[in-house]
Amino acid sequence: MANDNGGAIAQKGFTYQNAVISLVAIRNYQKPGFQIFVEADDDFEIVSDNNYHAYIQVKGHKRVSLKTLLRKSTGKKSILEKNLGSGDNSALHKIVVYNFSDKDLNLMQEIDTDEIFCKAYLFSKEQMAMISHPRSQTLSLIKTDFNSDFSAATKYLIGEMTAEGISVDKKGQIALGELWQLILQKSEKEIQSSDDRELKKITANDLIPIFEKVAALELFDEILSKFGFSLFRNKKIKLEKSKIILQYTTEKAVALKWLGNCDLENTNEVDLIRNFLTTGILHGLDENTVYAICISAPSLQFKCNTLTTRP
Repeated sequence: MANDNGGAIAQKGFTYQNAVISLVAIRNYQKPGFQIFVEADDDFEIVSDNNYHAYIQVKGHKRVSLKTLLRKSTGKKSILEKNLGSGDNSALHKIVVYNFSDKDLNLMQEIDTDEIFCKAYLFSKEQMAMISHPRSQTLSLIKTDFNSDFSAATKYLIGEMTAEGISVDKKGQIALGELWQLILQKSEKEIQSSDDRELKKITANDLIPIFEKVAALELFDEILSKFGFSLFRNKKIKLEKSKIILQYTTEKAVALKWLGNCDLENTNEVDLIRNFLTTGILHGLDENTVYAICISAPSLQFKCNTLTTRP
């Protein structure tokens, strides 16, 4: 993990709110019409097909209770008033916490049918009377299985990615880091008009490349290891790989074209790449660069159960 700086990359964008949004994204990104709108404070919004619309508020505090949610600051609305005041009467409203008063939870009904989070708590009639809001029926509480600790949240989310069939292996923190940076970028966008709302949106088109990139990184390492190169040479090839997107896009296209005419399913990767080297097609490049281009070529990723080909 340390060799890839995965922890450092991930920790830069970590907040409890971002971890919660990540959980929602990982579990739901494949749903038709799924979209997340990220706000700068503790809020985010979910939209999907079948007119699903939910407003979610995240409270990553050590002590949260119904009393806390109802408490009003001078001149401000309570947490529940703010949450329930969003949207129209057809929308759902959710409060997400990692810790909640046991006394309050004991009065609530736990369900496992929440469309976004799976598990949720419904407030009792007595509690809804205390909330005293016409939309209290649309409200539920979500209690996450991770807290605001970076390591705990990361471990849990990597497990969720694995459960969803997203290939993460040892590079899960890299994917989370990129996901958290995306969320951070969206939350920082300022809305000046209704058209700017699109700037806050995250869709499957944003998420799939992040998850696929991890699978590609894993496959690159797997194929490279088959050549039996020294650790020093492996590092040089990986360094050349990092330059491809900026310096060698044309050369990669040439390699892709050649590889596209090969029997990828019945030729092992080592023979395939060595055969390419003998053609001299990229004779002007350093051999380590050619290895990097061939190994990273998407045509070699036929083994990957990538997200775009999942049933």
